[in-house]
Amino acid sequence: MNTPVIIVGEIHQDLYYENNIYTQIVDKIVDRLIQFIRFNPDDLVNRNLLRKIVASGVSETPKKIDGKGFIKRGGNGNNSSESLANLGTPVKLISVIGRRSEWMINELNEKNIDTRSIYQIDETTPISTIITSGFTTKIHIASNLKEKMTFHSVNLDLSSLETSNLLFITPLAKKFKIPLDTAQNNELIIAANIEYQKIKNKTQLKQIIEEKIDFIFINLGDARLISEIHTEVSEVDIFFRKFARIRVYTNGKEGSFIFTDFLDEIYIPSKKIEVIDRTGAGDCFAAGFLSKVYSLIGTKDKFRRLLKRENSEELKSILEQCGTFGTYTAMFKISHQKVP
Repeated sequence: MNTPVIIVGEIHQDLYYENNIYTQIVDKIVDRLIQFIRFNPDDLVNRNLLRKIVASGVSETPKKIDGKGFIKRGGNGNNSSESLANLGTPVKLISVIGRRSEWMINELNEKNIDTRSIYQIDETTPISTIITSGFTTKIHIASNLKEKMTFHSVNLDLSSLETSNLLFITPLAKKFKIPLDTAQNNELIIAANIEYQKIKNKTQLKQIIEEKIDFIFINLGDARLISEIHTEVSEVDIFFRKFARIRVYTNGKEGSFIFTDFLDEIYIPSKKIEVIDRTGAGDCFAAGFLSKVYSLIGTKDKFRRLLKRENSEELKSILEQCGTFGTYTAMFKISHQKVP
């Protein structure tokens, strides 16, 4: 029996709304601005006045917004687990959920995801509100609820780390430091997804990753915010190379970049497609990438061998396959509004 990929990550409820509210707001503001410019062209640099115009445009939209709504499972841990399972990779999810969330465990079980290490505590299950409206999607997160989803009040069993070959923490956060530190003492390939939402600066990152791990995934915009380096990706990587042996920077439709300590930068292009919903694209990219790590590398021993300079061409070929498959997995998600 193949050992599962262990995912330590968040799972919560996503409340989706589909409406045209943002389009309405833009139209109202544009109408207001056109009217203002027509009669007051010399006041365009008056910030306070322009702010009042924008605010009035927003306030004139209806108080109650009609649209479609539905609830589904969400969270980085949930999304990556489901994507990996759909790609045929065995998965075990370690997480914490709150009250009235049994339905999520049942759905994960139906997808053959091992849920025996999902702990339920007596707190409100977090809800993220996702508003999809025409040209954009915005996610309203409930950080105050997510912060309560920790392992502090449960009898955390991490024995599965002793038999697994791959651990993925998503998103990397202080509350997941115990599993990370435990994994460092075992023979696992360790990967983590880093988000600015959880890690705001260099100090916070250094406090969590005290010993170099194997892979990190991070959006290039988030990487620049955390590192405070706003230049080329190669300059940003100088900071992040101290935290992982392989660094993967995603940049939306511009593709992704993979760095190691001795290979030249590997660029993975994306393709132009019709986008339905970008939510969860990063989770799907990481899942697709790691599914190839699981099948092409597999063990820590082989990973160590690939990191030797004499095996650089083999490593480059594998990373290109991982990056390409991750890209196609994410493209399918955003163009079909479902995981592969």
